[in-house]
Amino acid sequence: MDLSQWFTDQLNAGAEGFIWAIGQVPPERQLLTPPKLLGEWNAARHLFHMLYYEQNAVVPSMKIWLGQSLTINEADFDEDAAWGDGQDLQTMLTDFRRVRAEQLELLLHFNDQLWHETRQTPFWGNVTLLWLVSKTFQHTAEHTHDVMSMALFWDMYEKYEQEHQ
Repeated sequence: MDLSQWFTDQLNAGAEGFIWAIGQVPPERQLLTPPKLLGEWNAARHLFHMLYYEQNAVVPSMKIWLGQSLTINEADFDEDAAWGDGQDLQTMLTDFRRVRAEQLELLLHFNDQLWHETRQTPFWGNVTLLWLVSKTFQHTAEHTHDVMSMALFWDMYEKYEQEHQ
């Protein structure tokens, strides 16, 4: 199996699915706190999390397998401070596409041997490249699920919460 090609296809489709899911949440709700059963984050905050995580943790970590050193550590990783009072949705969508495209480009540089080599990463300890990229695959699915749940179940959960206060 050509892991570079497989992950290129999956991460590209996953990114488009996640972006599509964001668009399924009505615009007037994308910045609102959802009903409690749907979590604490609104759709825009999920998008920011994906962007911040991939830009500041995943892409730099992938470059470790290409011989680049990584100077960031968890103490430097302050997503909540970076979020502040929120960010512009369209800018985040553009930036998320750019960061995901950078990952897809990096995938082209990994051979079969590198996929199975373990490296020290600042966020996950000693992991293989296969583990790292699989985590991105899983993480995308997780947040797509969360955002799609908002699109599908917001009204139902909101009604339930109102009836059970």
